[in-house]
Amino acid sequence: MAPRLADYRTKRHFERTPEPSGAEGCVIAPSDHLRFVIQKHDATRLHYDLRLEIGDVFKSWAVTRGPSLDPAEKRLAVEVEDHPLAYGDFEGTIPEGEYGGGTVMIWDRGFWAPERDDDPASSLAKGELKFVLAGHKIRGSWVLVRIKPKSGPYQKRSNWLLIKHRDRWATPKTDRVLEKDRSVASGRTMTEIAKGKGRQPDAFMTMGGKLPVVVTNRNAQSTSREQRRTTRVRRDAGPTTCAQIPKLSTPTRVLWPSSEGENAGITKRELADYLLAVAHWMIEHIYGRPTSLLRAPEGISKETFFQRHPLPGQAGKVSTVVVDRDHEPYLQIDDAQMLVSMAQLSVIEFHPWNCQPFQPHVPGRLIFDLDPGPEVPLDAVIEAAKELRGRLGALSLNSFCKTTGGKGLHVVAPLTPDETITWEQAKLFSQTVSAQMAADSPARFVTKMSKSVRTGKIYLDYLRNDFTATAVAPLSPRARPEATVSMPLNWTQVRRGLDPKRFTIKSAADLLKQASPWSEYEDASRSLKAAIQKLVKSPT
Repeated sequence: MAPRLADYRTKRHFERTPEPSGAEGCVIAPSDHLRFVIQKHDATRLHYDLRLEIGDVFKSWAVTRGPSLDPAEKRLAVEVEDHPLAYGDFEGTIPEGEYGGGTVMIWDRGFWAPERDDDPASSLAKGELKFVLAGHKIRGSWVLVRIKPKSGPYQKRSNWLLIKHRDRWATPKTDRVLEKDRSVASGRTMTEIAKGKGRQPDAFMTMGGKLPVVVTNRNAQSTSREQRRTTRVRRDAGPTTCAQIPKLSTPTRVLWPSSEGENAGITKRELADYLLAVAHWMIEHIYGRPTSLLRAPEGISKETFFQRHPLPGQAGKVSTVVVDRDHEPYLQIDDAQMLVSMAQLSVIEFHPWNCQPFQPHVPGRLIFDLDPGPEVPLDAVIEAAKELRGRLGALSLNSFCKTTGGKGLHVVAPLTPDETITWEQAKLFSQTVSAQMAADSPARFVTKMSKSVRTGKIYLDYLRNDFTATAVAPLSPRARPEATVSMPLNWTQVRRGLDPKRFTIKSAADLLKQASPWSEYEDASRSLKAAIQKLVKSPT
């Protein structure tokens, strides 16, 4: 029995209540991810109990009005005693007169994870825990914030606020989540549970008393499925998109010197303002992916450097991810506020990996970099992008286009998550498509990096499609005198007369609102496995 359950046990008479004592000898099902349960509890006052698995117990809060998906609703969450993990499978009625007497429903359950790599117990001790829930009814990003206790001897419990972050699961001003009023474990209503009717709840936390040998493999498979489900929901939940301007040191420092036609350069404050304006859009293409940062502490005219790993003193200020044992943790930007805060570090460019969010070993998108050689007009690059779009479309892949912030274009094809597809396959596929395109038009295209063969041609760079390879993020600024950005485009904009220099830190945010590019990106991902099969079967 966990030593922290003493308070829980002293409040209950287990010969009278059906609640688990935490000492029954039941086996807790192993899981690669932390679990959570929300139980609807019709006690003296109706409330919802939020329980987060931390260590070998459930840390628990009584949410008096229940969770809300409206970020404007700050729900009081009263911290209560730790509960045994077996409590997550409890659904029934606590007898009247016993502590917490009343009916209990397993209203929701699933997996949870801290938004960053911080230790959850340490975060709670500091008074703030940001986390992601992946349940049946409740998903997305949340925060628990401890309220400063009132002075005096009567403050017996620690009070917190449970707040929904703004993300794709938030429902501002129209929150109806509590209307989903059946148990996720048994399908029963509170009335049916109180009367003892209907089927018993499915187990989620426990596996019974004794483990037959055959259970081991089955549980390993189940845990693997649970891990994939957690990753999928965390990915699909998306990042927190709300942000505010950060406090800046030297806000007037010029990062982009004045260029021809400008009266003054662009400052760190203007960089922060730009990132704030586009963060809600840009973060969707960065979060959950290791990201290399190009920093220019004294401006782009002086020394710049790439940062891929956290530096001393940055712990807790940026997210990190361990990809393998052979490398240091990589930097990762997981929410809009963190993205905006990069202005303080004079981050000029953002170069994320092209993996699936939170799955660095799984390809998430293909990127073809159309890099024109000297004297190749942009109109030729535009025609190349359209041709590539057609070739990918013939292989059932949707594609999108963006400027690079320089002379070239990127064609991007989002992929359906598939753990059976390797980076080697993604690279070979993109190489083959590029090679076929170059073979059909050798006077226009090359697939070799050597500059000696690129004069007057467009280099089809497929090397972005590899493990640890990066590409500049959509809307990322560039370290160029004009302060251009990598601008996402609608295909109707990819036409003769396109001017990439039009898209700068000063213009991109307004142009983004006017054009609404890539609006179908989220639903456009397609199977690379199916595309490979079509490519193999297609005539050469």
